[in-house]
Amino acid sequence: MAMEVGTLTTIAFWGASAMVLGLAVIVVTQRDVFRAAIALAGSFMGVGILYFILSAEFVGVVQILVYVGAISVLMAFAVMFIQDIAAGSRPSQGRLPGAVVAVLIFAALAFTAYNTEWSSMDELPADARTALTEGYAEVGTGADIRVMSLDEIPEGDDIFVDVNAGALVDSTSALGVSLIRKYMLAFEIIGLLLVAALIGGLLLMRDPPESNEPGPESETGGVSL
Repeated sequence: MAMEVGTLTTIAFWGASAMVLGLAVIVVTQRDVFRAAIALAGSFMGVGILYFILSAEFVGVVQILVYVGAISVLMAFAVMFIQDIAAGSRPSQGRLPGAVVAVLIFAALAFTAYNTEWSSMDELPADARTALTEGYAEVGTGADIRVMSLDEIPEGDDIFVDVNAGALVDSTSALGVSLIRKYMLAFEIIGLLLVAALIGGLLLMRDPPESNEPGPESETGGVSL
């Protein structure tokens, strides 16, 4: 007997969630920086799978292309060229504050998820389900805009009608056009922030430069008493 789609989606969701959390734990506990970078790439892949499960195909593709295919690979090569992998990462002095902040963030997210009234698609009104899965139309201009279903569009040559696809149909093309036209500046600023964060991380991984200043012994020719 074949399993229902809802059951397969649930299994895929929990499997991807376990993948993300497990690899994230490896990232923060692994002393080998190269292996931690590989685990980080796997965690990013799991997040991309979660986006696909949530019907956000565009965000999922961007997650895999940018974070898995670019950021993780760049970090792995940077670690190989900058730091000795066998020596492992230097011990961090901010583990306790970082752990406290992580626990507080997790508690806030758990509290929000527990106290939120979640609803399924079946509980939504019929018009809302139709608009999400099929599409909707905006009729009129200016302040006189009415939202209606596609089968309720009135006939007339002088009526302005803007047909929009539903959010759960295929939002890839609409999001791509919005990023290139309407949100172009914000898109470029986010790219610069990611590059700046990556450069900062690489600088933190570099070993401190050795001091070439002569010590007391070299200045006096021996040990001072």
